[in-house]
Amino acid sequence: MFQTNSGEETPVSSAFSLPSFNQETVRHILLGDYAALTAVMKRLAVLGYCDRTAWSEPLPTGRSGEYISVMTRKRTIP
Repeated sequence: MFQTNSGEETPVSSAFSLPSFNQETVRHILLGDYAALTAVMKRLAVLGYCDRTAWSEPLPTGRSGEYISVMTRKRTIP
């Protein structure tokens, strides 16, 4: 079942590299009350733009009732 090394070295294959794509980063920022943020996140998920899990958890900004959430997407430059 297991094979022992007979002293022969296995040939080293050339390193595999993925093709590079020209990509740019787009950041979406939601700023508002908690209910509004979660509603927009759900709506964008329904529209197929991004998963709800792509957004950061809404965090309070320090202003009364205001929250912030960020989502980052990479897009291929044509």
